Amino acid sequence: MARLSSLLSFSLALLIFLHGSTAQQFPNECQLDQLNALEPSHVLKAEAGRIEVWDHHAPQLRCSGVSFVRYIIESKGLYLPSFFSTAKLSFVAKGQGLMGRVVPGCAETFQDSSVFQPGGGSPFGEGQGQGQQGQGQGQQGQGQGQQGQGQQGQGQGFRDMHQKVEHIRTGDTIATHPGVAQWFYNDGNQPLVIVSVLDLASHQNQLDRNPRPFYLAGNNPQGQVWIEGREQQPQKNILNGFTPEVLAKAFKIDVRTAQQLQNQQDNRGNIVRVQGPFSVIRPPLRSQRPQEEVNGLEETICSARCTDNLDDPSNADVYKPQLGYISTLNSYDLPILRFLRLSALRGSIRQNAMVLPQWNANANAVLYVTDGEAHVQVVNDNGDRVFDGQVSQGQLLSIPQGFSVVKRATSEQFRWIEFKTNANAQINTLAGRTSVLRGLPLEVISNGYQISLEEARRVKFNTIETTLTHSSGPASYGRPRKADA
Repeated sequence: MARLSSLLSFSLALLIFLHGSTAQQFPNECQLDQLNALEPSHVLKAEAGRIEVWDHHAPQLRCSGVSFVRYIIESKGLYLPSFFSTAKLSFVAKGQGLMGRVVPGCAETFQDSSVFQPGGGSPFGEGQGQGQQGQGQGQQGQGQGQQGQGQQGQGQGFRDMHQKVEHIRTGDTIATHPGVAQWFYNDGNQPLVIVSVLDLASHQNQLDRNPRPFYLAGNNPQGQVWIEGREQQPQKNILNGFTPEVLAKAFKIDVRTAQQLQNQQDNRGNIVRVQGPFSVIRPPLRSQRPQEEVNGLEETICSARCTDNLDDPSNADVYKPQLGYISTLNSYDLPILRFLRLSALRGSIRQNAMVLPQWNANANAVLYVTDGEAHVQVVNDNGDRVFDGQVSQGQLLSIPQGFSVVKRATSEQFRWIEFKTNANAQINTLAGRTSVLRGLPLEVISNGYQISLEEARRVKFNTIETTLTHSSGPASYGRPRKADA
């Protein structure tokens, strides 16, 4: 009995300590009386682009538990592989290119069908049009698909093989697990712009609430200036921390090559310019990405689909030709989000269109403007308007859980992406056909706001839309009309 009492006392003391420690570390982070449209606070320049980082110490981002990064990759620019300790959800805001992910322990499913001769000729050697596809099934060209296999067996050449490479384009949303290395290449003629949210407060992040990129190649001469105490420390790739002799033994290479892997004299940054062709194995470009069937038992992290496009109005959740569209992406559409516990919403509305007042029931949201301008109002739990102003292209606004928000386009077109900290984020609306006020009895509305039953009826039934409506023109009165989609 004494042991049980001691154990209970210890457990209670531990809970009090942990609660106090957590409260001291993150005190009242969501006591927000003002929100601001945020711009990047740090710019890391590289040879073929730049990385722009928002200040994750800003109160509204600390409240949401996220950080935000924008990658701008120039034509023929290669963002070298890196990984994070956090889940990451990215959106291609502009441009096109290639993306590769490397999941340790997974097989190289992309295999070159031709023989690569080191040091000469085409990057695909003499085997172009003569190789095997996939696992060597089926012949191409002159039907000499076994030629490469024979040469490989004699040690005269080899085939490249690597993990999956995908084409990416404007509107693609990309989900990435913690610890998964990722690279991007811009094969277009305009800059490739990718914005990413990092879930610092996720249970999967076992470090502190700082965004920490781990570079596998390249370096960052400016250092992780967003982490306190590291302003003067350049960040090198993780291979730099090992001695060249250890790397030589691990990779079975000479010491000189091992030193090259450390990029010690390389000041190009983490986005480098590719000289010559970029001949990686890639699938053919398709205008429509097929929606794959998901088998929960057979699909693994190695084969899980990680991208989906949100810019096709025909697939939108809400579409009105005169107003715009809203598309959502959650774990039902992209099962990998179930593990990341993140989701996304893409919006595109025309001038004077309005998104009806709403709040996120179970998630924080980070809104990034990709095109145009809008007037936004946000109201907190105290009933105070904590934001009332314009947001424009390239700006960021964090909207905490439960805070009500209304958006009205003030330019010809307003487009945005919202990242949400729940795999299946839910919204509740204040006005409209499925709103909270529509669900209340007239007597409750009448007595709650001290208005007549006729006025209560108008409040309840006049707005027939669910999500999008016109923000201009006189209010209409009369009997409830047929519900509008």
